[in-house]
Amino acid sequence: MTKGKQASIAVLVAVAMFALLSGFTIAHQENMNGQNSNMSSRNSNMMNQNSGSMTSARLSSQDSRFMREAAAGGMAEVMMGRVALQRASSDEVRRYAQQMIDDHTRAGEELMRVAQTKGITLPTTPNASQQRLMTRLEAMSGAEFDRMYVREAGVNAHRTMERLYQREIERGTDTDAKAFASATLPTVRMHLQMAQQMSGMMSGNMNGNMRSNMNSNMSGNMNGNMRGNMNGNMNSNMGGNMNSNMDMEGNMNMNSNMNSNMNRNSNSGRNRNMNMNGNMNRNMNMNSNMNSNMNSNTVPPVNL
Repeated sequence: MTKGKQASIAVLVAVAMFALLSGFTIAHQENMNGQNSNMSSRNSNMMNQNSGSMTSARLSSQDSRFMREAAAGGMAEVMMGRVALQRASSDEVRRYAQQMIDDHTRAGEELMRVAQTKGITLPTTPNASQQRLMTRLEAMSGAEFDRMYVREAGVNAHRTMERLYQREIERGTDTDAKAFASATLPTVRMHLQMAQQMSGMMSGNMNGNMRSNMNSNMSGNMNGNMRGNMNGNMNSNMGGNMNSNMDMEGNMNMNSNMNSNMNRNSNSGRNRNMNMNGNMNRNMNMNSNMNSNMNSNTVPPVNL
């Protein structure tokens, strides 16, 4: 081979080697870029997780407890409201139950958004005492259910929730949690007031019915007893008075007979006395005549 051809071949070989080496370099760089991208993604996820953990860690126990208890109480109101729609006998109670479902569903959704920004996992079921109450309600129906639902799910539960929200406003440290509590507390108080009014009306109806029954029974018993006593007393008094009058008539008859007998005896006695006096007078007259005769016969003779 001539020296020119050898030089050309050497140049071609060099170009080929350079191209090959360039390809390997580019591929290696792409692999490195991909790995760096994955590492960046992992670092980003870790940073997000750390950020969420740090946010959750920054929440006070008051704030985190408030969000969990508020979520459980709201779910309980929604679930018991659905039971009330099926078992309540009063239209007013059913309307109240529907409002509990609507208002607490909206509040629960807002609380969920706040909790997600704080890295807080909220409960998905009511607490144990709320579940026991719901079991009791599911076994009732009619007016009995109405009274229990309004008293427990309406009055007592919302009193507890009012204290929960008020405590978060006063003691909480997280701005978002306190803002949610402040915005929702007026609705909780409105629910409590509605339940108290219904409970008062139910108690008033019960007391009214009890008073009506008591008055009816008392009136019936009093009238019956008064009539019975009056009839008994009247019969007894009339019978006694009649018997007494009969006795008086009998006594009067006896007294009349006695008086007539006494009069007869008195008259006969006076007559006898008069007869005796007359006889005595006659005897005295006879004695007087005898004495005068004897005196006249015994006069001594006069001496001349």
